[in-house]
Amino acid sequence: MDSNIQISTNNSYQLKLVAVTKNSLPNELIAKVNNKITLISEAKTYFLYLGEKNQLTRTSLAKMFIKIIRSKEIQKDVDIDVKSFVSEKFSEAEALQTIYEAILYADHTPYTLKTKQETTEAKIKYNLVSSSKLPEYTSETQIKTQSEFLNFARDLQDMPPNILYPEIFANHISEKAKGIPNLKVTILDKKAIQDLEMNLLLAVNAGAHYEPRVVVLEYHGDDSSKEILGLVGKGITFDSGGYSLKPSQFMKGMKFDMSGAAIVCNSALAAAKLGLKTNFVAVACLTENRIGGHATLVETVVKSMNGKTVEINNTDAEGRLVLADGMTYALRKGNATKIIELSTLTGAILIALGHYMTGAFSYTDELFNGFKTAADQANEEIWRMPIHEENVAGIKSSPVADLSNITKDSYGGSSSAAAFLQEFAEDKPYLHLDIAGTAYNNDRGQAVHVKSLVQYMKNN
Repeated sequence: MDSNIQISTNNSYQLKLVAVTKNSLPNELIAKVNNKITLISEAKTYFLYLGEKNQLTRTSLAKMFIKIIRSKEIQKDVDIDVKSFVSEKFSEAEALQTIYEAILYADHTPYTLKTKQETTEAKIKYNLVSSSKLPEYTSETQIKTQSEFLNFARDLQDMPPNILYPEIFANHISEKAKGIPNLKVTILDKKAIQDLEMNLLLAVNAGAHYEPRVVVLEYHGDDSSKEILGLVGKGITFDSGGYSLKPSQFMKGMKFDMSGAAIVCNSALAAAKLGLKTNFVAVACLTENRIGGHATLVETVVKSMNGKTVEINNTDAEGRLVLADGMTYALRKGNATKIIELSTLTGAILIALGHYMTGAFSYTDELFNGFKTAADQANEEIWRMPIHEENVAGIKSSPVADLSNITKDSYGGSSSAAAFLQEFAEDKPYLHLDIAGTAYNNDRGQAVHVKSLVQYMKNN
């Protein structure tokens, strides 16, 4: 795989980038402004000022390098002194990984339909100078491969809803999967979905202009294990709220409601392309959630693929409906032995954790801890959230159905959504990741947890 990044113990280019602090200034001309770059021509060095003391975290290091690359302050091929960026909070090996990933992220040309585009310039080459190797849990091949699919997931997220609807999403994944060994791709159309009685997905699709699709990716890379990881992603290509119509200020950004599906599919593609020793079935449930003459009414009762009946008391709580059928498919058709599910599910998680952390819900310590380890290695932050018995009671409060898709009060919305989904886990280990706050930022997809999922599959 071609790359404009290399790791070396020696300098290769005329210019270098070095981090400095107040106590290690080699030249008085260096601007003493945090994260400011000064080029000292006679030293052939870009000096990056970090302040009085290097207090970088891996997250701030990544953000800093993304900003540097995008700003185009560095105009020529450059050696990067990795060791100079190391702080008390991470090792040189972790710095090397973080900088490498950040450059690949920032160097990607974002999806655009602008008719006047910037002139394409030759990519700058980066030589990461380090006496350290990458952490033992990763490799250059892994970083490059997962970055390829992470960036593809970002592009899918950024596509407008009139261009990326369920059929087109499925086509993109099918095309991207071509040539990957041991990967089976199945696309379920509306008739197949009806035959499977995935009625919750069909209820959400009832008012849609475009038919639904389910993308299924199956991979068996470990014949010695009977374990099969189920990956399930929410794929609402646009969410108007249905008859529980969103206010206009909350309608913007709803093209990103398919982020879970994009992330799950691309994590699966990356893992398969890497040939990881793992088994998985990835399921992406795709539909619009529109308002219209045939759209599902509030208080409609629908029988799920699982067999449980659900009273739909809010059509804007649709993500959990399509996910419930997706989980059932993964368990009963894909023979999954555990489930990790990702979704832009609740605004409540954004209130709780902001754009900084993903909310994680699980009754199973082993599954949560395993994913937390992978997320830490991938430098993607998660925070464990509770599911109280009151949340469970709330979603079982319907007088006419087994479950209600919302509770009667407006509190603890993220936990009650997780409680609803837990009802479809069929006593298998289950981890719900609410990425409503982390899936996108500044009107751009982030493809959060592609790296974490790939790392989890590699570790387990």
